Amino acid sequence: MKLSEVAQEVIRLARARREYWDAELPKRHPDYPLVHPGEDSGPPPPEEVRLRELLMRLPDDMIYKLIMIMYGGRDGFNAPELASSFEEMKRDFPRPEWAVSQMMGKALLDYYLTEGLAKLRENKIDADKLLRPAKSRK
Repeated sequence: MKLSEVAQEVIRLARARREYWDAELPKRHPDYPLVHPGEDSGPPPPEEVRLRELLMRLPDDMIYKLIMIMYGGRDGFNAPELASSFEEMKRDFPRPEWAVSQMMGKALLDYYLTEGLAKLRENKIDADKLLRPAKSRK
């Protein structure tokens, strides 16, 4: 599966997860957005499990590319420094499952990825060709 296709599926699942919580949490917490200790938020949506399973099945490099795009959508990134940003993600999250956990913890994951993909397009960077090794010249 291409990175762009995976990103769109992650966005779809993350959006469904966010919309579920946006609807459910105000029903379950009288002082929402404050959630008091001991209050039950209820069961997670099925998209939560599917999102985690999808992310955990991905190759390590794809996980790191997704989290890099997520941070690019949240904080912005400098297109010429993509390779160093990618290496920074690998250093910051030495185990891919830590990067997955970080993405799962973002309520606005769908928004950050959407914005990150838009910023790549603005810089004329094809997500599916992101950080491919250069072909050697013979």
